[in-house]
Amino acid sequence: MDVNAIIADIYDVSTSDQDWISLGKTLFEHLGADAGTLRLQGADGRSSNVFEPCETGSDPYTDYYLHIDPIRAALSKSPVFTLGREAVMTVEDVVDGDTYRRSEFYRDFARSNSREHMMIGLIGDNDHTIMSFFRGDKAFKAEERAEFARLLPHVKRGLQLRQKVHQSAVESRLAYAAFEAFPGNAVVVDRDCNVLFANAKASRTLARRGAPVSLSMVAAGGRSRLGVNGREGARFRQMVQDAAHGGNGAALRLEFAAPDTDRVGQLALFISSLPGTGTSKLEGSPVLVVIHELSQPRGAAPSIFSDLFGLSAAEGAVAAALLGGQTAETVARDRDVSLDTVRTQIRTVLRKTDAANLRDFERIGALLGAFAR
Repeated sequence: MDVNAIIADIYDVSTSDQDWISLGKTLFEHLGADAGTLRLQGADGRSSNVFEPCETGSDPYTDYYLHIDPIRAALSKSPVFTLGREAVMTVEDVVDGDTYRRSEFYRDFARSNSREHMMIGLIGDNDHTIMSFFRGDKAFKAEERAEFARLLPHVKRGLQLRQKVHQSAVESRLAYAAFEAFPGNAVVVDRDCNVLFANAKASRTLARRGAPVSLSMVAAGGRSRLGVNGREGARFRQMVQDAAHGGNGAALRLEFAAPDTDRVGQLALFISSLPGTGTSKLEGSPVLVVIHELSQPRGAAPSIFSDLFGLSAAEGAVAAALLGGQTAETVARDRDVSLDTVRTQIRTVLRKTDAANLRDFERIGALLGAFAR
């Protein structure tokens, strides 16, 4: 079989974590082996031979013979093993042949499982993974050992890729679980605004009629795409593109005719990248879009502003009132203080919250309001 095709299969199987059995059969045929082992840890934390999984669920080697395996015990003390180097060995390279054949491991396990002759490959990775091939009739030739050594670096890189894929999958699951628990509207999109994830609250919000932000079905693959209606649509798409390719993020404020009310509806969209997801610079990182309804704010308590930004009780009350849509004049009248006093308190609120202006303060307050219960 073409060795290049085998190398391609190693990478394909490692990144998909599927069809290890077929890869094992290919390697058995290529190296002239009757059987082989590659023990990897699964999602449940258990180690199993992916080349020949045990159908009964009980693995005699893992359950007992692993603990009395003289080859593995000797390898664990070998400098080649402890230093993480790649190497191909036989039993005779590791343990005394006569001593090995008198061992319980050989008599009760290796010999009965056609492991008379063994070719051992040290992958050289951080997990000290071992790949072995066996046959019962004759020793492995020097050419077969050399061919095995030729494949080892590709196996090592394949397993490194497998580990990265698994880590990315775990991180994604944790991130999306956090977004689902997020009390606001959270949507994750790619650079083209295709929806990768939307939490339940966002799905309900985007399903409402008349909102300026909506989901549309994309013909290819039946995916949903997040879009902004009207003239701000192009601007929103550009913001997502910029965030996907390393931009600092942006905010967009939309107004719309709110049904069943004489008030103007307002939505604030906060767009930021999600770095560290393993995507290429060309594809860009996934982008988080948080949608907050300013016209129906979830009032953050005045104490939140005081605790986070060191505002006085009066300043915290003014901050909360401003996020509720009140003007400075209304706040002054309701609090029975002068307009100059309220304007001074507003300047203090902006300075202590490090907000550039009232629009920027609304952005900060919207995020706090999203977490208000």
